[in-house]
Amino acid sequence: MNCFKNKRFSLVIICILTATYSYGQIKVSEFLQESKIASSDNNKLFFVDFWATWCGPCITAKEHLGVLQKQFPNELYIVSLTKENPLIVERFLKRKPAKLAIAIDYYGETFKDYNVRALPEGVLFNAEGKVLWQGGAPDLKKEIVSRFLRQQKSKASLESFFNVVSIVEESTTEYMPVKTIEIKSLTENTEELSVIDNDNYIKLTGSLKQIVGYLARIYKNQIVLDEGLDTNYEIYFKKPLNTNENLAFKLITEMSLSVERKYGKGDGIKLIVEVPKFWDTNQIDWGKNNAKYLVGDSQIKADNVSLKDMAYQLAYVLDMPVIVPDESEISLSLHDWDFHYKFFQLMQTDLEDNFGIKAEKKNISYPVYHIQKKAP
Repeated sequence: MNCFKNKRFSLVIICILTATYSYGQIKVSEFLQESKIASSDNNKLFFVDFWATWCGPCITAKEHLGVLQKQFPNELYIVSLTKENPLIVERFLKRKPAKLAIAIDYYGETFKDYNVRALPEGVLFNAEGKVLWQGGAPDLKKEIVSRFLRQQKSKASLESFFNVVSIVEESTTEYMPVKTIEIKSLTENTEELSVIDNDNYIKLTGSLKQIVGYLARIYKNQIVLDEGLDTNYEIYFKKPLNTNENLAFKLITEMSLSVERKYGKGDGIKLIVEVPKFWDTNQIDWGKNNAKYLVGDSQIKADNVSLKDMAYQLAYVLDMPVIVPDESEISLSLHDWDFHYKFFQLMQTDLEDNFGIKAEKKNISYPVYHIQKKAP
């Protein structure tokens, strides 16, 4: 049986492939297409590009990876892996054809195995399945690939490297929400927040703390939930949305919860804007319904996001609260961003020189939101 043919079955078919390095196999559910650039035989390196159709930066990253694949067609094999519904991916490929190999991770197992939390992300393996490099997909450079190729001797074919588990259900119709907000409790744990934002709805899957934090753009350590509340949910917000509506407050109200704002103290970053030099929204254009952020090893790029949104993303990569001016035109208007974050002094210079933002790292007072059940 050829597990790489694009066929669908209503049964679960597990294709156990004979492999020289079976311990190095990477799980995928289905290959929608093989590479139109690279050879599938005897590669020294394999790169798994984690992506999604809704992720604008992922599409930009693919252009870079396509060029890289052409430079190493016989020694490197790049596979773009998504955990989306295959029908959604196929529709996307009709609009935007790709030459890289495209595969599906139906249950997100490989995403979890390599702790992929932000897109686009990538992992470089040798032929034996050893991780050589992991980071933002756009950060994989020709020099990095060349260096690892010089160090590797073993080779593997596409079929021997990937363990294909083909899983297709008889009904693969995309669900469409009926109500303005739909809340479904989940029994299984979700380690990361999943967000799908398209023309019809916003779908969030994760813990209540993760979901509220995303909707309100609040760092996780600034949210405290009563015992037993931080369980997992799948939540839909049907579009069109009321642009003036606070979705986090709407969710809390719908769940018959209340929120109380208190204050805590600790290490954090305060962003001060006295004379803003913000970019407009024409510097970066990743199209409609994109992921908005491109987070590399040291840079954050963002398309059409507010200072509040940017601070939320910065808080997660730095793992500390980031405080911006109160709800105002300065913090809520949309802009494009591109700055360094890994080294604080360089980040300070970037933010002040390019955007007129002064960053202070010190012991600060920051709001903490306590979510609790409403009193009977």
